[in-house]
Amino acid sequence: MVDNKLKQYDTLVTTIHAAVLEPSKWEGLLKRIGEAVDACSGAFYLRDRSNGMPTQWHAFGLEESVRRAYIERYIALDPWSAVVSRYPVGRWVAEHEHFDDRFVAGDEFFQRYMLPNGLRHIVGTRTFDDGITDGLIGFQRGIGTQVFGAAELELLSRLSPHLELACRLSTEFSRLRMQAAVARQALDRLVAPLWVVDADGRVLFANSAAEQGGVLPGVSVRNGKLVAETASVAARLAQRLQDATKRTAQSGALALDRPDGGRLTVLVAPLPADSPLVVDWQRPLALLMAHDPNAAEAQPLDVLAALYGLSPAECRLAALLLEGATPSEAAARLSVQVSTVRTQLKSMFWKTGTHRQGELLKLLSGALMLKA
Repeated sequence: MVDNKLKQYDTLVTTIHAAVLEPSKWEGLLKRIGEAVDACSGAFYLRDRSNGMPTQWHAFGLEESVRRAYIERYIALDPWSAVVSRYPVGRWVAEHEHFDDRFVAGDEFFQRYMLPNGLRHIVGTRTFDDGITDGLIGFQRGIGTQVFGAAELELLSRLSPHLELACRLSTEFSRLRMQAAVARQALDRLVAPLWVVDADGRVLFANSAAEQGGVLPGVSVRNGKLVAETASVAARLAQRLQDATKRTAQSGALALDRPDGGRLTVLVAPLPADSPLVVDWQRPLALLMAHDPNAAEAQPLDVLAALYGLSPAECRLAALLLEGATPSEAAARLSVQVSTVRTQLKSMFWKTGTHRQGELLKLLSGALMLKA
């Protein structure tokens, strides 16, 4: 590459990386790449491989009505995307390599969509493919222009690894953001005040009940940190937090005396670094939930799934265990082998940071009080 092309390449790579965390920048990125290869328009979309339909769409140089027409009517007729789908990820394909003027003259997609919108030549590639979703990117030139040549294909090919990584990271971040949103919505439905804190008691998340006045007897939040009013409570709280966030994390409980003479149990449970709730921090944290032992609210297992990533089968097993069923009884009621139940139990221990069935049940039995 000559110097000006190298500078152009460096700028495009920087722009690609910026689009990973800010999806709104994809349109600007497409425009910059399009300008580098003298394209008048371009589009990038992720598609569901099971039905071929777009799940995310970005474009430049195309009117909104043209975009809608493509998605609603012409995507199924597009012969170029069908050709590109046969090539490996990162292999750029120019339409003239497969379609001559005779083909274009008789093809419905070109005659009803491309040419009426002033478009003629296409170049593009599959940017990535994870088996569930793949990404397609394409650029167009107008009628009467030259086909995309070797120089443009060379630049685009050099950008392919960066585009593939950006697509993979964007897809993963989108999935994690969705998981976190689902989990936090579930937590905001809880009657009980709940906090997510680090090993030092710094509050990183509080649900609606906690933000709207939820308090712990003898413990307050000062400058964003849980602070105990007495040395005894401070020592017990610190120990529970350390237990929940160390490498071999374990759950625990903290009994606090209330001014009315009653007691409030604070469940302290580990949140592993790969929990949906900690994607923003990526380190082990602790979940604190104030639990009234006398409360009789239902146990919503959907919240368990959000908190700890339990599978539907594990949630069904949890429900039976909370009813007092033994592993053998649960296996019989679920019509599975006892070995399957024990495998699911081991998975639940790992996900919740517990080590024994009694410890698991203690955690599950008090953690889930939903608003009506």
